[in-house]
This record gives sequence, structure tokens and C-alpha cells, in this order.
Amino acid sequence: MEMADAIGVGQRRARNRRKGRPSCQDCFFHRHMLCALDLDEPCSTFRPNSSDGLVPPRQPALLLRQPAEEPSARAA
Repeated sequence: MEMADAIGVGQRRARNRRKGRPSCQDCFFHRHMLCALDLDEPCSTFRPNSSDGLVPPRQPALLLRQPAEEPSARAA
């Protein structure tokens, strides 16, 4: 973190945060000095820092729909 302190990234305001709520300090990009933003809260690109490295966000399950019924032969 010496380099981060030298360029001012490590001087962000320390805030009391709620338990379980992510912060920039928990972000993969911040921890690996890849973040160029100076924010006090996580941005939309927040990814948790983990021992597995950069993990993509979980995608919602794909729901298959039944095909729409075609109307019967048109009445003449």
C-alpha cells in the first residue's frame, strides 16, 4: 500500500460502515490498484476481492417460456 499512499488513494475517508455492507476497500479493483475512482462508496463495477481472483457476477437463471399457441385456422 506504500504506492497507494504516495498517490493519495490510501487517504480516503474512513467511514463507519454497517456490517455486511461492501466498501471500496473490499473491491478487487481497489485492492489491486486498478481503480481510478476516488469514491467513498462502491461503484457499479464493484467486484468482491477473493482468493479466487476476479469472479464474474452471478447471472439470473434463464426461464424458458412455453411457445404461444397459434390461432386455429381462420374462419372463412
